[in-house]
Amino acid sequence: MTRVFPLAFLAAAAAAPQDDRPWRRMLESKRQVTAYLEKRAREITDRANRELASAAEWERVRGLRLAQMRDMLGLDPWPARTPLNAKVSSRIDKGTHWIENISFESLPKVYVTANLYLPKQPGRHPAIVYVCGHAIVPEGNKTAYQRHGISFAKNGYVAIILDSIQVAETFGLHHGVGWQDMPDWYARGYTPAGVEVWNAIRAIDYLETRPEVDSSRIGMTGRSGGAAMSWFTAAVEPRVKAVAPVMGISTYAANVKLNTQRLHCDCMFPVNSWMHDMTHQGALIAPRPLLMMHGRKDDLFPVPGYEEFQSTVGKLYAAYGRADAFGNVVVDTGHADSDFLREQAVRFFDRHLLGVSGRKLDMDYSNAPAESLRAFAGRPPADAQNFRVHELFTTAPAPAVPASASAWKSRAAELEARLRKNVFAALSALPPEPPEVRAAAGSNEIEFDSEDGITIHGLLRKPKDESTKAPALLYIASDGEDPRAVDALLVSANRRGNSVRLTVYPRGVGVVGWDKSFWKDTLRNAMHVGHTVDSMRLYDVLRALQVLRAQPAVDPARIMVMGRGVSAGLAIYAGILDPQVHQVMVIDPPASHTAGPIFLNVLRYTDLPEAAALLAPRRLNFYARMPPAFEYTRAVYALAGVPQHMHLAMNIEAVLEGRYDHGFASGY
Repeated sequence: MTRVFPLAFLAAAAAAPQDDRPWRRMLESKRQVTAYLEKRAREITDRANRELASAAEWERVRGLRLAQMRDMLGLDPWPARTPLNAKVSSRIDKGTHWIENISFESLPKVYVTANLYLPKQPGRHPAIVYVCGHAIVPEGNKTAYQRHGISFAKNGYVAIILDSIQVAETFGLHHGVGWQDMPDWYARGYTPAGVEVWNAIRAIDYLETRPEVDSSRIGMTGRSGGAAMSWFTAAVEPRVKAVAPVMGISTYAANVKLNTQRLHCDCMFPVNSWMHDMTHQGALIAPRPLLMMHGRKDDLFPVPGYEEFQSTVGKLYAAYGRADAFGNVVVDTGHADSDFLREQAVRFFDRHLLGVSGRKLDMDYSNAPAESLRAFAGRPPADAQNFRVHELFTTAPAPAVPASASAWKSRAAELEARLRKNVFAALSALPPEPPEVRAAAGSNEIEFDSEDGITIHGLLRKPKDESTKAPALLYIASDGEDPRAVDALLVSANRRGNSVRLTVYPRGVGVVGWDKSFWKDTLRNAMHVGHTVDSMRLYDVLRALQVLRAQPAVDPARIMVMGRGVSAGLAIYAGILDPQVHQVMVIDPPASHTAGPIFLNVLRYTDLPEAAALLAPRRLNFYARMPPAFEYTRAVYALAGVPQHMHLAMNIEAVLEGRYDHGFASGY
C-alpha cells in the first residue's frame, strides 16, 4: 500500500536548485551503502567468532568451512596434478650453502620460477616454503627476499623462495580488479591467491622429490602478500606443519570499516562468496603451530583487526590445549620487514620443526646479484600462459546446446540451483510483504527501503483507469537516465494509459551516479561480504517487483521487467529468481558476464546467453536488435518447443498488451 506524505528529499529540494537533488541523492546513497557494508562485515565477523567459541563448536563446521575455503580460492575440485616438468637451470656455490635456480609448471604452461636454498650439511632437513611480497624486481621478487633463504639454509633448513605471478620472470597479474579494470575476475570467481596457493602446493610436491628434504617437516612463511599465501595455503594444505605469516591478518569488520582494501592487491583475499571471516583462516590452521607478526603502524592490517583475530583464534588454540602453539609478535613499525622478524621466524620453526630452542643462529647474509638468480636467464618460455591464467583457472567453457529437451530440462534445474546456492548465497530472503512506499502528493516520485538503511527511488506512472487490472512494466534505470530520457524511451509503453510503469533506480544508480573510484571501493568491499554492486542492485530490483505487484491496478500475472545494457542483465536475472515475472525485455544486453552484470562466481557455471535460456518458456523480448551471442538462447527456446517466445520487438506497449507480431499500423 502507498502512503502519501512529504519525502525528506522533496522537502529539502524546495529550498535548493532543482539540479542539486541528484547530487545530494548520490551522496546519501554513498553514505547508506558504506554503512550497510560495514554492518554486514561486522555480522560476518561476529558469526565467525561464535563458530570459533569452542573446539567442539568449530569441529562441527570445520569440514564445511574447509571445502568452502577451497571453493573461494578456485581449488574445489583440486586442479589436475599435471607433470611439474621441473628444471634446475643453474647451481651456485655460496660456501655455506647452495642455491639452485629452478622452474616448474604448476599447471600446463603456467610457469613458476624459484630459488632453492640448500644447506651443505648432509642428511634430510626440514623445508620452508617462502612466498614473497610485492617487491618489484625485474628478475622476480624472489631475489628481493633472498636473505630469508640464506638464513634458513645457513641454519639447517631447505628453503624454496617462489616468485609471485605478479613479479616473476614471466608476465602475470595480481591487480585485475583493484588497478586494471578487470571486475570480471569476480564474475569468474577468480582470485590470484588461488593460483599462488596452487603454486605453493606444487612447490611442496617438488620438495617431496628432493632427497635433501624431510617431507614430514614442512613449514611456510612470507611477508605481506606472502603472508596471505601462507594463511591460505596452510588453511587448505595439511602438509604444512607450521606457519609464520608476517604482516599480516585482520577481520572483515575492521577492514571494511577502515576501507583497507584500497591498499591491498586482489591476491590478498579469497572471493568471499561463502561469507567467511579472516578468523576462519586461523581456525583452519589450528591446532598446528602458528606465529603471526604485525606492525602497530601498519595501515594495511589495522590494530583492532589483528587484536580481535588474536583474541578469537588464541582462545580456540587454548580450547585445543595448544595455547603454546599460537603467538603474535607485534613491533613498533609500519608495513616493513626486519632482521628481528626474520630471526623470530627461524626460532619459531626451530621449536616446531627441529624441536630445539635458544640455539645460536647464523643470521648474517650476503645477497647474490639478482641476475644470477634467474631461472630463465631473461628468456622466459614463449608458450607461457601466466599472463592469461585468470581466464583459464576457474571459468567454465562455453556450453554446447543440449541434445534434447529433456537434457535441457535437467541442465536448467541443476544450473538454477547452482546460481541460487553458489552465486547468490548472500542475497537476503525477500520478506513476504512488500516494502512500504513513500510518495509525495502530486508527484510520480516514490521511495522505499529495499533493506534496512537502503533507500531506493523510483518513478511510478499509473493507468488512467485504475478500476481494472492492467499489465505492468518495471524498468531498471541505468546511470545518467533522467526522468525525461526514461519517458522518451518508454513513451509507447503507456501511450493509451492502459498499463502501470515503475522505473526503479537501484542503489547507487541515478541521474548522478557514483564516481568510478567509489564504485570500485564498494565493489571490493562488497566482495568481502559475499556481494557485488550488481548483486546488491539485483536485490533492489526484486524488492521493486514486490512494490509493483502491490499496486492495486497491476495484474500480477502480466509483469514485464526491462533494462538496458548491464541493467538488461539484471532484468534477466530478476526473471530467473522471480518465477512470477511474465516476460523480460532487454535493450543491448551484454554478450557475456565479462561485461556485466558482475556476480560472484557466475562464470564458473554459466554465461548470459545460457542464463537467459532459463526464462523459457516465458517470453524473452529483444528491443530493436538481438546480439549474435543469444543465438544459443534461441536454440534452447526451440528445444523447449517455444521458438516464438523469443521475440524482436519495436513497440513496448504492444508487447505489454500481448502482441508479438508487427502486423499493425504504426499508430497502433
